[in-house]
Amino acid sequence: MIGILTEKASAARNFEKALGGKEGTYNGEAYRITHARGHLYELYDPSQQVDEALQKKYKSWNTKNLPWKREDFLWKKKETKDAVDILKQIKADLKGCDELIIATDDDPSGEGELLAWEIIDGLALKPKKISRMYFVDESKPSIQKAFVERKPLDQKMDRDLDFVKADFRSKWDYLSMQFTRIATANGDGKSVLRQGRLKSAMVKMVGDQLKKVESYKKEPFYELRFKDENGNMFIKSKAARFKTPEEVDIAIESSPVVVDSTTLKKTPPPRLLDLAGLSAQLSTQGLKAKTVLSTYQKMYEDQIVSYPRTEDKTITPEQFQELLPLADQIAQIVGVKPELLTYRKARASQVKEQGAHGGNRPGTNVPKSLSDLKKYGAGAEKIYVLLAKNFLAMLAPNYEYEQQKGHLEKYPDYKATTDIPKFKGWKAVYNASDSSEEEEKTNKKLGTHADPFTYEGFPPKPVAPTMKWLMKQLAKYEVGTGATRTSIYADVTNANTRFPLLVETRGKLSMSEYGNISYQLLPGTNIGNLEMTEQLVKQMQKVGLGQADPNAFLDQMEQLVMQDLEQMKENGKKIVHKTYERNPDDYVKTTIDGKEIEFKKEFSGTVFTPEQIEALKNGEVIEVQFKTKAGQEVKAKGKLEEQTFKKRKFYGFKPSEYFDLDGNPVKDETEYVECTWNGNPVKFKRVFGQHRFTDEEVEALVAGQQITTEFLSKKGKPFKAKGSLQEQVFRGHKFFGFKIEEFEKKPAKSKKASNEEA
Repeated sequence: MIGILTEKASAARNFEKALGGKEGTYNGEAYRITHARGHLYELYDPSQQVDEALQKKYKSWNTKNLPWKREDFLWKKKETKDAVDILKQIKADLKGCDELIIATDDDPSGEGELLAWEIIDGLALKPKKISRMYFVDESKPSIQKAFVERKPLDQKMDRDLDFVKADFRSKWDYLSMQFTRIATANGDGKSVLRQGRLKSAMVKMVGDQLKKVESYKKEPFYELRFKDENGNMFIKSKAARFKTPEEVDIAIESSPVVVDSTTLKKTPPPRLLDLAGLSAQLSTQGLKAKTVLSTYQKMYEDQIVSYPRTEDKTITPEQFQELLPLADQIAQIVGVKPELLTYRKARASQVKEQGAHGGNRPGTNVPKSLSDLKKYGAGAEKIYVLLAKNFLAMLAPNYEYEQQKGHLEKYPDYKATTDIPKFKGWKAVYNASDSSEEEEKTNKKLGTHADPFTYEGFPPKPVAPTMKWLMKQLAKYEVGTGATRTSIYADVTNANTRFPLLVETRGKLSMSEYGNISYQLLPGTNIGNLEMTEQLVKQMQKVGLGQADPNAFLDQMEQLVMQDLEQMKENGKKIVHKTYERNPDDYVKTTIDGKEIEFKKEFSGTVFTPEQIEALKNGEVIEVQFKTKAGQEVKAKGKLEEQTFKKRKFYGFKPSEYFDLDGNPVKDETEYVECTWNGNPVKFKRVFGQHRFTDEEVEALVAGQQITTEFLSKKGKPFKAKGSLQEQVFRGHKFFGFKIEEFEKKPAKSKKASNEEA
């Protein structure tokens, strides 16, 4: 009996389809399929990895206990949370199997091997033979071929070098937790500043780019240029630049244009996307990396799209031939005219013999329509359209354009180049061109003569960091795989974590307060240096080839930690915490009960009149008109009162009553209910979704019950939802409030009812 261990339930289902069931016979061999659920084991915490005498040292976050020593660790692993039942099932399924096949994902990092050997060791499985199936994807032909051509593995440490490589990387990352302890100790003393190869690289790159953007000065320069009748600009390399336009001498003759060359150029379609490139493009459409990851994984499990965690940008001839018959069907789904796909041969730039899973592309299971994809989650349609068009582009002809180069007859140093589109080719199918800060080209032919003019230019402005920009930088330095970059990016930009490092707004990046501290700690450190990651990748390659001892590389960590300990200590002394400059002119000083105080001259964007300011100083009630967060114009009555915000006391206008512009009472969006929750005093907003909770609803919520009521969306549309009070996190800050747990679906109207209503 052969036991086949897959990585997850969806993979097991695909294996069952390919081989003929969970248990049976294929190619004359009896088999039984079982599955894991990702990693079912994890390393114990540092203090639990060492002898009792060292436990206090490794539990402490005091940096005097650093660096750690590799040989102090037992490298013990424990079952992950909720792994008990699935491990029991695996053991039962593999009982009595003479051969065990590792059929986990074939990752370039060796993660699939690590996951499988953790289970083999953890369950103390001792089959007579262990083999490995290598497959490019979970399609039926791939699985069947991999089963027949499986490779025997004699011993884990001697022969399965993919495991050794992954184990080395796992231990390296475990030891790198020291950098987080160093950063946390030298930051603000209260924020956990998570450091890691990719996390630190992302923070460093974004911080450096933001600094360039902030320091950019738009100072103009002026120089002599020429322009022909078609708008093409003739420029001299290293032309003299001046600070004022008056210094430019344009009192010179026009010149005939000389065309030096006219060449027809062709551009082949781009290579396939990896997960980072896919996520980066979708980020501009408002899709978060975390959403792309989860949705893509669900689509992959049904073979709607290909394997996600691939490093390939090309596909194999077999993969090309597998998708070719489906091209027209895929094209119709995503709105591409099949008649545009006239190049149905494999291009050498996109189809290569070498490769594993192949670049990200549509799967062999083509949906009937884009609306069928909604069940996979947010963004499924956008993911499929982008992947499909990117793939279909390789079946379209080359993009063609005519490139003309020329110079001025009287001033030969002044030259121009123009590209004139001739044939759209693959760009009619897929066009993901980047916007650039370069001067616009006319896309028109060179003219016959050019006139001098004074050109006003500016130094190129550094681009603001975006997800797309960051992923390109990481790819340039080969930092992590596309899938890993996307996963870590989702982590560091997750507003629901306690200490997010970066803030993402529709793909654009800025630094959180924790990221700002982290960035200031990184200069001169190893963990903030991309070369360290490049070195680790090379070390992994050597370990994976059996050319190096992984422990020798792990022992180098001690020196890296010692160096960063000193560097972050120095950097920590110079940290500048971002503060928001306070303009004294925005405040009014007065005296209340003999105490000198000050208050802001405005409330919610409305500046008080001099008369209102005097009334507030005298303790009188005033009426103010302003806009709510929902954009509604309202009036409020209130007076000057002492208030508290984030444990800080201040004086300011406090509304007591709200009215619409017709004088009708409206709900107070800032009204809070104070209560006790699990023995602790808390408060929550009484207004949610423009609905003010009734006394009965408040009582039920405080009692921990769910309530169902009607709310209004920001656009004023009513909807019903069920929810309760919960502790939540927004952009790293905890708060207590109402949370929707279930939307009430509106019953579908019959055609007859709709007609009667009409």
